Amino acid sequence: MADITVGKDIRTADAHTPAAYNSDDTLITNIAATGVTYVAGNPEIGVFFIAPTSGRVRITVGGGLRDNSAGERVFIVPQVFLEDSGGTEVLAPSNERGAGSPAESTEFQYQSHVTMLEGLTPGRRYYARTMYAVGNGTDPDTADIASRDITVIPMP
Repeated sequence: MADITVGKDIRTADAHTPAAYNSDDTLITNIAATGVTYVAGNPEIGVFFIAPTSGRVRITVGGGLRDNSAGERVFIVPQVFLEDSGGTEVLAPSNERGAGSPAESTEFQYQSHVTMLEGLTPGRRYYARTMYAVGNGTDPDTADIASRDITVIPMP
């Protein structure tokens, strides 16, 4: 039996808060510039998770990204809601929290980005999904996505 000392912080609830993962490799091609408008894509790639007692999770989004004409960047970013995609938005999509392709690359590059999300209500259900955006919305170039994935890991 484990030695439990007086004052030791025991977090049994976290033992039942598993990591969540989802991915898809549906090729999405010739995505016209979306600018600051983020799109969930089809199929939508998301996961439900329960916030741990710490209220902190690590979210990793990634995928295969490329530009078609050496001028347009594509970003894959996370978005998080309380309960489901119709609930209160907890984390808005932002390029600063995502993976982005270089505008010069016409070959697929596979990247990921990790972000920490804090301040979640322990025990509540949340929904996290990938979103994407292409370029600045004024360039006629297009980009492609070969795969998208999301992982949510409870943190102590």
